[in-house]
Amino acid sequence: MRVHIQRWSLIISAALILAVASACSFTTANISSLKLSKAKDGTAETNTFAPNDSIYALGTVSNVPSKVTLKFRLITEDVEGQPKNSPVPQFDTSVEMPSDGMGTFSLSPPTAGWPAGKYRIDVTMHVESGEQKDQESATFTVAR
Repeated sequence: MRVHIQRWSLIISAALILAVASACSFTTANISSLKLSKAKDGTAETNTFAPNDSIYALGTVSNVPSKVTLKFRLITEDVEGQPKNSPVPQFDTSVEMPSDGMGTFSLSPPTAGWPAGKYRIDVTMHVESGEQKDQESATFTVAR
């Protein structure tokens, strides 16, 4: 009788572990790199830009089992005439990634050019449920 109860306890425990495991999202999807460039294809990697340069952030995702979304955000860390560490919502962009690959965030300079200072681009990766799985940041400087 005791062996029978222990066997059922093991079966129930295993079933509970499987139920919990299936409810959790186990993925190794990640942002494997984030680089900044003056060129859309990423060939001119840099972290220093002129006021009239276009800025490209290229986020590479790896180990993607199903669609993920990259959300890009521009932050003014220490920029002339701007609040410190402030997001610039009009530049927020999302890029859906159906599989491993590169998502590009492009920023065209304002008419008067980028104000001089230090900026940051944050990119977060979200799985289909909306849960955030990874985040990377890259900083750059605009010099006059």
